[in-house]
Amino acid sequence: MELLLDSLLTFVGVYLIYSAVKMKRTGEVPQGIIVRKDADLSKAPDIPGFISYTYGKIVIIGVCACICGGISIVNDMYGGLTMVQLILAFAFFILLIIFGVFMAKAQKKYLGF
Repeated sequence: MELLLDSLLTFVGVYLIYSAVKMKRTGEVPQGIIVRKDADLSKAPDIPGFISYTYGKIVIIGVCACICGGISIVNDMYGGLTMVQLILAFAFFILLIIFGVFMAKAQKKYLGF
């Protein structure tokens, strides 16, 4: 079960990175992963500003998710990294809270939500 959750965390990290790169290339904000699905982006005042402001931060949280998930997968398969995994999980949890607050503020400032 833990291996499944760790794999899911790694997949979410990869998907966040993919979504950020796609957002930067196309100029469209992906709904459901970056902003909520029911968001009306046609009324957003500054989508390009939102994209340039959040791109790097989304990539960073995606990379952190991949690292935490990868280390957890290695620990699940081979063991021995329990303390490292615990520290990374705690650090990732704190980072996730900061990211959530950051995204809420960015959405309010640039998208008007």
